[in-house]
Amino acid sequence: MGKLIMVSNRLPVSIAADGAARRTTGGLASALEGANTDEDRLWVGWPGGTEEDFNDLEAVTMALAETGLKPVFLSREEVDGFYEGYANSSLWPVLHSMVERARFSREWWDIYQEVNRRYADVVLEAADDGDQVWIHDYHLLLVPTMLREGGKQLRIGFFLHTPFPTSEVFRALPGRSTLLEGLLGADLLGFHTYDYLRHFRSSLLRILGIESETERLWLDGREVRMGVYPIGHNHTGFEKEMHDPGFPAVLAEHRRNLSGKRMILNVERLDYTKGVPEKLAAMKRFLERHPDKRTEVLFVLIAVPSRQGVAEYDSLTEHVQREVGAINGEFGSIGHAPIQFLHRGFPLADLAAFYALSEVCMVTPLRDGMNLVAKEFLDCQRPEFYQRPGVLILSEFAGAAQELSLALHVNPYDIDSVADAINRALDMPDAERLSRIEAMQGRLRKQHSGVWAGRFLSDLEAVPQSEDRVEITEMLPMAQKLAADVAEGKHVALFLDYDGTLRDFVDVPDDAVPDGELPPLLRRLAAFEGLSLGLVSGRPPVFLESHFAGLGVTLVAEHGYRWLDEGKGDWLLFNPHVNTDWKHAIRDHLEQASLLTPGTHVEEKQSALVWHYRKADPEFGQWRARSLLDELTVMAANLPVTVHHGQKIVEVSSLQVSKGLAVDHLIREWGCDVALVAGDDQTDETMIALDPPGVDFTGVKVGKGPTRATRRTDIAGLRKFLVDLARLLDEQRGTQQS
Repeated sequence: MGKLIMVSNRLPVSIAADGAARRTTGGLASALEGANTDEDRLWVGWPGGTEEDFNDLEAVTMALAETGLKPVFLSREEVDGFYEGYANSSLWPVLHSMVERARFSREWWDIYQEVNRRYADVVLEAADDGDQVWIHDYHLLLVPTMLREGGKQLRIGFFLHTPFPTSEVFRALPGRSTLLEGLLGADLLGFHTYDYLRHFRSSLLRILGIESETERLWLDGREVRMGVYPIGHNHTGFEKEMHDPGFPAVLAEHRRNLSGKRMILNVERLDYTKGVPEKLAAMKRFLERHPDKRTEVLFVLIAVPSRQGVAEYDSLTEHVQREVGAINGEFGSIGHAPIQFLHRGFPLADLAAFYALSEVCMVTPLRDGMNLVAKEFLDCQRPEFYQRPGVLILSEFAGAAQELSLALHVNPYDIDSVADAINRALDMPDAERLSRIEAMQGRLRKQHSGVWAGRFLSDLEAVPQSEDRVEITEMLPMAQKLAADVAEGKHVALFLDYDGTLRDFVDVPDDAVPDGELPPLLRRLAAFEGLSLGLVSGRPPVFLESHFAGLGVTLVAEHGYRWLDEGKGDWLLFNPHVNTDWKHAIRDHLEQASLLTPGTHVEEKQSALVWHYRKADPEFGQWRARSLLDELTVMAANLPVTVHHGQKIVEVSSLQVSKGLAVDHLIREWGCDVALVAGDDQTDETMIALDPPGVDFTGVKVGKGPTRATRRTDIAGLRKFLVDLARLLDEQRGTQQS
């Protein structure tokens, strides 16, 4: 097993004035320690400061290397454009569904791309084939694909620590397509909640047109997995602090400072997503409504400074300070201020003591990816430390709300309901408090950050690395075999689907005309003695004849209803007795579905009806197609038809018509010794599944999905196979003539 390379915006390190590096114990670092993995580890990230701040970059690099860290140095201009600019002024507000706060700059976007490239280059320089690379958060959305393009065999994971917004919000981002494409370079994408995963999949569909299953998608023959991994808190760190011999003294000091007051604790970074002004408004409303409790409660607001020097955050800090002063001035008394605003961070031991002593913990962000404060509070609520069990008030817009169902959930925008929740929490009986706490604690202590990291890395290791296709080079032996069969005098036949096999799908089917190289290639193949070529398509006769007539290729239209021998003469019916009386009832149902679904239409063929939804709203079209499939399956139960779901179509066709029946007819008609069929969807499986007696038969699946074919490739791979076959047959003919 190779090494594990962690990649994050910032290294878990602090650098002293003398240049010495000291590892810090942040959340990710603690999670990795708790995962108990055996790999060698390397951490890539920004060391803090700018290139201009360091006198000797090489010396810093060497010092960091001693603790398993590899720096990405950034200039002041890059820090401004990448971190303060695009990451935190564009991405951060949009990811938190606060588009009105977002600012956009082309210069920031350019720098963001350049810095992501810098991170990827540093990783590629350090990585070896077989390594795991785990990339973290919104600062580095482009790195996964940049690493994949680097050509090394890496297992690439990405975890987003923020929310992922709805597709309508995400579309506001300049560079939105590039960001999504950047993420799709990963083998495994992790999100805190199912909602975030669902929103991501919706954005893929609406912005890139990429369909996905709930936990995976296929991209260029490669499987990309997606999962929900709610991050746990640093249980190990808090456990260590609370069992430290010095902890009782810390706890006793804070208990004395409370002077018997009932503490209502708030711990957060001072960021506009945390809803601190709304929280203060709820505190004020509570104090207005409950004058009898004003002197017994103490709201402790620990606000860790965030992005100091940025105008918007400085303005937020000033607003909070003014509001705290106003509330204390209105509701305070001599010797008591109801709100204590502590604008600084605290050591872990102090936080553990605050959590243990709190009667109520308020976690009320307007939007939060997870929020570990809620989990830390619950973990530190222990009978040996508290006088009463605590109560958690939790915003329904925090990711943790889905896990912590026994907290008091509130809408942080509804000031009155939050004030009511504070009063309810204070009055809650001890038995109810304890039952809620204990029910949530058991889960949290089993799902701490180390378990989270271990599960993600285990799932990353389990992602299949072999692509679900035959590599293009592996189709060459098949071309060589068929050329040898022709040389031996055997009659070889190729039966090829068109859309999705020889040509990519497009929004307007009539625009999917063959490229300039395809008709000459087919003509060349059809001209070889001993080789017959059939184009087997769902297309109507007029399309096939207009593009492929006169090439010597036999054309099969409408999934096997009609055929044109060697592309000339008159179209013939495979079965002149096909019953199409069922079409009237089905047509009315499809037309009704089309009326109810903008962007869809019904196509009528001689033996089939097709409902097209490629131009419909992608999610609505998918939903309507699934409903239509269920409805049509019931309707068709006693009709001589089959219903299938293809590429943006739902098709109802006669049971007496199929590509399989047509190909079987032609194999016998031509007296084939060897046959190869190739197709990409369900209708092609009827010919792939053939087993004609006495015939050396091969099925080739083009693209993703289940199949009975023995070989798989993609459109480019099939094209190369045909080119190789033509070349080999040419070489054989030249050798024979000489």
